Amino acid sequence: MRSISLMARTLILSNQADDVRKLVESYIQSGNLNFLIGSGASMPAIQVAGDIEAQINGLLIGGNFEEANLVALDFIEDLAEANVDLLAEIDEEPLTETLSNYVEFLSIIDAILFERKNILLPRQANIFTTNYDLFIEKAASKLPNVTLNDGFDRTSAVGNRYLFSPARYFDRTYRSGNLTDRIAELPVLNLIKVHGSLSWIRDADKEIRFESEGVKLSGNVSKIDPTAVQAALATRALILPNLRKFESALMERVYFDLLRLLSNCMDRDNSLLVAFGFSFADEHILDITQRALRNPTAQLLIFAYSEASVAGFSGKFAQNRNVTIVGPGTGPFIDFKSFNSILRAIIPDGGAPQ
Repeated sequence: MRSISLMARTLILSNQADDVRKLVESYIQSGNLNFLIGSGASMPAIQVAGDIEAQINGLLIGGNFEEANLVALDFIEDLAEANVDLLAEIDEEPLTETLSNYVEFLSIIDAILFERKNILLPRQANIFTTNYDLFIEKAASKLPNVTLNDGFDRTSAVGNRYLFSPARYFDRTYRSGNLTDRIAELPVLNLIKVHGSLSWIRDADKEIRFESEGVKLSGNVSKIDPTAVQAALATRALILPNLRKFESALMERVYFDLLRLLSNCMDRDNSLLVAFGFSFADEHILDITQRALRNPTAQLLIFAYSEASVAGFSGKFAQNRNVTIVGPGTGPFIDFKSFNSILRAIIPDGGAPQ
């Protein structure tokens, strides 16, 4: 009797480039489209956190809570400084290169949705990310024809601070002609920042609001004052990379609400989740993804940066045959430019920025 494989399959880009292109095209044309973007996508502007979570957790386990808070604050402030430069359009190659990658990515996804042949599928793509940075928002501002829905209600505001309203996700946008009654659906990209954002603030720990004035630094925080360090961290609407992820009941609720969105999106028929720059180290996201793959029509497509990371993904999804891992093989690493070129190849006009 022929055995049936229950494990994820692997495609080698250096040997099977045409197979990869055909697979990506077939999945995207027929599936509900979701992306999972991790910190690897924001390199070289933002260096991957690496062992920062392990470092903070080691301090927490050892009872060094004040030192753990200090390491976390330094980590967040380094990110905030880079994003201040991003918003100010400082001409530094790591920033401009990373921003260019994101601009191309959003433009390609918008073009894919516009050119989609299946009129029964919504012209929407969901971009889930654990990144705190504002590269996606900044990239969208460079593309006037791209509609980005970040989940904030801009119909009302308190002091120029918009209220986070996840119910606004998945609203479909239509445009009617001036001379006819014909209605056409417009492509929309839903941005879902699972770990929060540097542009989010906690309003009395009851609501999440968007800081329309951009990223703010914590100011002159006394690093030798534990209370001041803790207060500076408390202003951020972020899920911090440590064992104490949920120091705020508000952030815990928002986090699990957004994870529920991921789960619901993957429960739809013919759902596709494309992961790039993401390691699946977040145990909650890994668990939700593994459970969502029980949906036999769902597909997970992982782009591995290096051949060394393929084995790790294969181990995490060893029991899932609806998972495909694309590794570089003997070719160059699959960086953001390579990822974009794979996506660009499946649309007629090449996805030139609009």
